[in-house]
Amino acid sequence: MKAEILKSLREIRELKSTVAKRIWENAPPVREIDEDHFDGRGDALTEATIKKRTEMFAEKLIQKYPNSNPVLISLMDGALPFASLLQNALIERGYEYDYTTMQASSYGNKMSSGELIIGSMPKIHLGGRIVFIVDDVCDTGKTYLKVRELLKTFGPEEISLIVLVDKVQKREKDYKPEFPLFELSSKDFIVGMGLDYMGKLRNMREIRAVDPKFLPTEKEQKLLDSEGAFQAELKRLIELEQTAKPGSSSDTLFGGILENSESKSLTNNFSQAETLIL
Repeated sequence: MKAEILKSLREIRELKSTVAKRIWENAPPVREIDEDHFDGRGDALTEATIKKRTEMFAEKLIQKYPNSNPVLISLMDGALPFASLLQNALIERGYEYDYTTMQASSYGNKMSSGELIIGSMPKIHLGGRIVFIVDDVCDTGKTYLKVRELLKTFGPEEISLIVLVDKVQKREKDYKPEFPLFELSSKDFIVGMGLDYMGKLRNMREIRAVDPKFLPTEKEQKLLDSEGAFQAELKRLIELEQTAKPGSSSDTLFGGILENSESKSLTNNFSQAETLIL
């Protein structure tokens, strides 16, 4: 059973790679709308355009906040590619700042926003500091607004959002990101530069618009959705291995103690997954 579960998880990983490659190869670079702050006039978000825009923004930030020694807080994991690019631009211009990370996420394996989860907190004291939250995309704005309210309790002088992509839309409290580098339609489903699909494509160096025709088929999606159940069963088996008493008459092949009903449950789950794979 354990070997079969590992085999299924491997097949799911391979399917993820196949789907991600299919999506990327059929997704052209997305173009910004005409509301941006840099007069981009519909520039495609290619690697060169993103780098140039980041450098332009770094210069504007330095002019607006000279000698401020601000704190940059990168939201894990999506902001990392953009945060790295921004830091390089600031360092090249000799700008002094402090950097830390924070974990906040509202995306899962689907196309739309999900439940907001706050994880690790910044490791730098924020009292009296100018703070910039750095993120890859502002969609509904709920992630940032909740993070901002949380960080206000630490007494910063100012908190602003630096975001690579603003998906323009009406938001709670009419909020608009303070420092967006690109503005896109809220209808665009985008990947690349921190924006992932099923954990893939996050490290691609440009941003593309996904064509829904190349998303997983119904059969593929069922298999992809079974990953969590397989992982939970694998974890359960490993825990049973670790807690089993050697020499017990009820030890299983895996060294764990499984009641008949539990064994049947595992077998049934695997049989259903086998059908999806086939």
